[in-house]
Amino acid sequence: MPKYMDHHKGTVTLPPEVAKQMVEGIKAGSKNALGVKGLNSFFAKDETWCLTEAPNADAVCKTHEGMGIKIGVGDVKEVQTLV
Repeated sequence: MPKYMDHHKGTVTLPPEVAKQMVEGIKAGSKNALGVKGLNSFFAKDETWCLTEAPNADAVCKTHEGMGIKIGVGDVKEVQTLV
């Protein structure tokens, strides 16, 4: 399954239940209905990066939209990991 890294600027504030669900999904290694599996998220001042496994970049965008985060397909890049 391809891996994707996406980037969004600005402070992302998720409702506590959405954040909890995201963390639990990453820890469980589960996929959502679009086939997206969160691997990790990285936060810095006013920026966030998410690493996922997904069938395509569009599925990553739709997953973010479902959490109230707008990103475009251009903000999602297929990446290769060392491990």
